[in-house]
Amino acid sequence: MKIEQLYQIYLHYQHIIIDTRKVIKDSFFFAVGRKDERGVHRGCQFAAQALAAGAAVVVINDPELKALHTNDERWFLVEDCESALQQLGRYHREQLDIPIIAIAGSNGKTTTKELLQLVLAQKYSCFATIGNLNNHLGVPLSLLQIETHHDMAILEVGANHLGETAYLCRLVQPTYGLVTNCGKDHLGEYGSFENVIEANKELYDYFEENGGLVFVNGRDEILMRTSEKVEQRICYGDDNNSVRADITGSPLLELNLWINDEAAAVKTALFGDFWRDALLAAAQIGHQFGIELFAIKKAIEAYRPEGLRSQMLHWQGHTLLLDCYNANPSSMEVFVRAAQESPEMPKILILGEMLELGQYSEEEHQHLVEKLIRYERFDHVLLIGKEFLKIKLPLAPQLSHFEGREAAQYWLVERLEKEKYYVYVKGSRGNRLEELFGIKH
Repeated sequence: MKIEQLYQIYLHYQHIIIDTRKVIKDSFFFAVGRKDERGVHRGCQFAAQALAAGAAVVVINDPELKALHTNDERWFLVEDCESALQQLGRYHREQLDIPIIAIAGSNGKTTTKELLQLVLAQKYSCFATIGNLNNHLGVPLSLLQIETHHDMAILEVGANHLGETAYLCRLVQPTYGLVTNCGKDHLGEYGSFENVIEANKELYDYFEENGGLVFVNGRDEILMRTSEKVEQRICYGDDNNSVRADITGSPLLELNLWINDEAAAVKTALFGDFWRDALLAAAQIGHQFGIELFAIKKAIEAYRPEGLRSQMLHWQGHTLLLDCYNANPSSMEVFVRAAQESPEMPKILILGEMLELGQYSEEEHQHLVEKLIRYERFDHVLLIGKEFLKIKLPLAPQLSHFEGREAAQYWLVERLEKEKYYVYVKGSRGNRLEELFGIKH
């Protein structure tokens, strides 16, 4: 089936799904998933279920299954369902004549996207990636949600191996781009920090080859170096740039935001000074699209973190700071430093093991713990996960290790009943540390 034919079907049934649990009436189901020994996507076995639940159309790559439904016009056969979904997303993007901003990087993509959407919404109808649909399936699904009433779109581009950012950029065909930072994410898949840098550089390579404007943090030496060949580049954040900021308060970030010679005092709901770069990126791009300084201030101050990303909650008389949607050595380091510098006392730090580090796991966990014991402002530090068993843990009275959440929970219940604490929590998604407090995500 040609992509033009598939697109005509999409114009009638625009609710694209790859999960039968999300079927609504007239959904358009793509049977993606792992392939079996015949090369058939696993999702094909759920196609009939999708139709029974209300889907209008299903796309499969199983000729035998299609043969059973030869006369049923709701079944469409393609060579590869994932490729068909990706090409459909690209084809839809090519029908759009609006600015599209791609956000790549190791840490902070989702928060930067959400801040930027609030800023641009002061003047425009702006689509932004919903949740974290930023991979090889999420990006085309996001593209296919952009509608004719949208003035512009912000799309996250996530990756965990070389070449993926480049491929996703070819789908998105962005006119504007941003790399948040280069951190030690997915080291197990990338193989080295140098490869992380190279992977994020793929966004700049796309703009170098295809044109368009990139926004670059002038305070980040790596990003400045890797973007230097892009012809159109606007830098922010450095004292010599027109958009910059002076931090004036913590632990919830407060700053004076400057655009040219005009300044505004901004009070945020974001924990940690490491969010300054995300705020500056949103301010710089907003300024590029004609958003006034005080409208930018209004948008940033309205932002409330959710989804376990720098989320502050009150729980049974305690204050929780949950940043446990994801973790890698770079994001862990800045979080722990911000928690250490926070003036609130007494406080407990809970850290989950960092996943997807491959051969670097032992080294990075050892490095983290060695830094931890230098900090003196934590009443208690809890380390959770088996990766911490593989390293040499120092003998420190405030440091405790637990293999899993249950053992840590018993310790917490006893401790938290006696005194009110500020509790700072950081870990990889697989740790599900929010469940220590009965929170479901």
